[in-house]
Order: sequence, then structure tokens, then C-alpha cells
Amino acid sequence: MMKKLCAVIILCVAFSGCSSYAPDSSAATFSISKQQQDKYTNIIEDTLNSFYWHYDSSTLAYYEGKVPEKTEQNNQIYKASEDDGFKMDKYSGKDAVVYTATLNHYNSAKAGIVYFYFVKNDIAALFYTPEANRNIQCSLNERNIFKDGTKFKAYESDKSEGKFGSQNIKVLSDGFCSYYKDKTSSYVLSIADGALNVYRYSKGIFSRYRSIYISQYGLKPISAAFLKDGKIAVLTGNEVINENETEEGSSQRMESKKIMFFDMDNGKMGDEIELTGDTYSCISAFSNGFIVSNDKNFEIYKDSGGVWSKTQEYYEEIQATDIKETDLDNNGANELVATDGKDLYIFEETDDNLKCIWRTNISVDSFDGYIYPADLNNDGVKEIYICDNTGTAIRYVLNEKGLFSKNNDINYSQKIFAADFNCDGRDDYILSDGENTILNLSK
Repeated sequence: MMKKLCAVIILCVAFSGCSSYAPDSSAATFSISKQQQDKYTNIIEDTLNSFYWHYDSSTLAYYEGKVPEKTEQNNQIYKASEDDGFKMDKYSGKDAVVYTATLNHYNSAKAGIVYFYFVKNDIAALFYTPEANRNIQCSLNERNIFKDGTKFKAYESDKSEGKFGSQNIKVLSDGFCSYYKDKTSSYVLSIADGALNVYRYSKGIFSRYRSIYISQYGLKPISAAFLKDGKIAVLTGNEVINENETEEGSSQRMESKKIMFFDMDNGKMGDEIELTGDTYSCISAFSNGFIVSNDKNFEIYKDSGGVWSKTQEYYEEIQATDIKETDLDNNGANELVATDGKDLYIFEETDDNLKCIWRTNISVDSFDGYIYPADLNNDGVKEIYICDNTGTAIRYVLNEKGLFSKNNDINYSQKIFAADFNCDGRDDYILSDGENTILNLSK
């Protein structure tokens, strides 16, 4: 009886961490020498480090297997492994030692299961199955994967950036938080020194259209957004000193108080929303109303007969610093792009819910400023532009498995702020590098 029990335990240890690629549990016990195990373990560690992946060494397990044969069914595996630098063709169907381990994202969340196929001391195949979608196999270069079932109408192409005419401008070197356009002019909002500034681009010139001094109401602007009708919603509050002191002394934060409304010509409007909490952090246009982030909740407000009321509330576990509603793939259905300064998130809008379909899984201070969705290569699919914490733009592009950064043409300290400034239906952008601010208009 004891012998049978020991055999079962050995099998369980040998096969732990393996999924559908593991052998049948009825297979004979397979083992390799401690020296060979150490050699494989060192190769695995060095390889994962070279891809900047974390893994849970306690989940490392091996078994006897065969390199997947080159068939149509295994095309995804072959493509993933080749992208990792390991062509599988010459090893197809050969006996192998297969190692598996749990991959972790930078924030320690489980990313999936990695597979190493060894033929002698060579890596014959390398790929992983992501936790977000266990039905696919991915290259280790593909870090953040869409949730299972996510589909888009179109994906980013290899089309190069369109042609633009450039001119130097003397404003908006730090970007803008919101955008609106009418038939002839475009408008952007900027918060600076406690004031809300409206800039207009018209007849080839960017100029400050008006300033709204929230301080005259005893408050400061936290966040602001153009609504669909051109009115401006402003999340306001006051600075307070945190009771808990840091090593550098007391820290400050903004304590939210109310949402105020303005129009671009006649100033403050009569309606206000007194906030029941003090942890509101940003506001953005959403559908025919607006959305605010409040202590890890998204709250939706709509105007009914001149009265604003909260119609929906979703708990999303992020305290957003910026939110943008956009149609990434031009299919008529909007997505919601959000950041909390630590991660970037994509939410899918449904009739009665918001579903997070993608995120970056970093969870440390990584992003700064605002989100700019724009199609700068005019291929019908929008990219997402946002700055990292060094003030350098990151371009995220949409493909079938997720969003991936594509920054080969962006230099350190270059910032990109995009919108359709000249109202021709094509996106333009402002490029700022700390010394020059250049407006690039599509041709």
C-alpha cells in the first residue's frame, strides 16, 4: 500500500504546473539527473530574465514529451516560438524534456504558464499560454493579452504615418485634458496654476480663447472635460494636508467638493453637483453625459430635463487619473480607455456594464498626463498615446492578442498630444520635446 502511495506522490510532483500539454497521468514515472535539472533550470532562468519575465520557481516542473509537430493546428505555437528566437521546424515530433512554470506580471499577478521544450541541451520550443485566454499560445514578447472572447473589427496595420505639415506654436507644450470641435474650429482644455484655460485652433492659429478662474469660487480645478454639446464640466476641490507624514514631510492631496458647469462664452451655469465624498479624481465625457472616478468606482451621470443625476455605478478597482471614451476599431461601439498613473486599462461598454478586457499589469507609477486616442497613420484603427513617467510618449497599437507598444520612432522626452485640430476629419498631433512645440497637421 505504501509503495502505491509513494508512486502517486512522485507522479503528482513530476507533473505539477502542467496543463493540456502534460502527459497522461497514467504514463510511467520520468526523471532526469540532478545535474541535468540544474542545467535546464539555469537556462530557463537566464532566458526568462532576457525577456524581463518574472516566474514562480516553486512551480517549476518537468515531464517527458514530444515537440509539437508542424501542423496547421500548431501554427500558433510555431509562430510564437520563432518570435522568441527558436525555430521549431528541425525538432518537429522529436522526444523532448518539457519544463513548465507559472509566469508572473511585474505586479505579481499570474500571467500564464510558460513551456520550454528541450532536445538535449537545446531549446527546441518556447511559448506561453496566457491566464487571460488559455486557448491561445503566445510569444514572450507579447506581455498583456486580451481577455478571452475579445474581438475587434480591425487591427493596426503596417501602414506608415501619414504626411503632415508642421508649424511651431507657443502653447500647449504640456498637452491638454479634453477636446471639442464644431464645424470650423477646435477647442482644448488645459489646467494650469489653478485656472482652466480654453484654447482654440481657428484659421491656422492656436490662441487662448478664455480662462476660467475657479479660485473666485473658493475652489481649484481637479479635472475638466468638454461634454458632447460643448459645455464644460469641472471637477473642483481644495488642497488638504495628509495627516500621515512621509519621510519628506507632510504631503498634500486634492479633496473633491463639487462638479461645476460652464459654457465657453457666458461663463458659469447655474447647475452644480455637490459631491457626497471627497475622493473624486477625474471627469470625462461619456455617452450623452459624463463619467467620474470616485474611490475605485466609475459613476455615470446623465442630464434629464436639465437635472443631472447618477444613473449607474461600477466598481472597477482603479482610482483613475484620466478616462477617454473612443471607438478604437471604428465599428460603431465605443471603448473606455483609462489610467490610474500606474496602469493603462481598456474597458468594453455593454448595455449594463463595463468589462475590463485589457490592462498593462505594472502597478507602480508608470504613466503621466493624459490619454490621446488617435489614428495618425490613417488606417482606420486608432492608436493610444500617453506619456510614461519620464515624460516620453508611448504609442500602443491594437492587434489580435492585445495592445503592444511601438516606439521605435519616438525619441526620449518627445511628447505626443493628438486630435483633429483643423476639423478635416483626420487626426493631427502636437509634438513637444521640452524645447520646441510643433503642430503637425494632416495633409
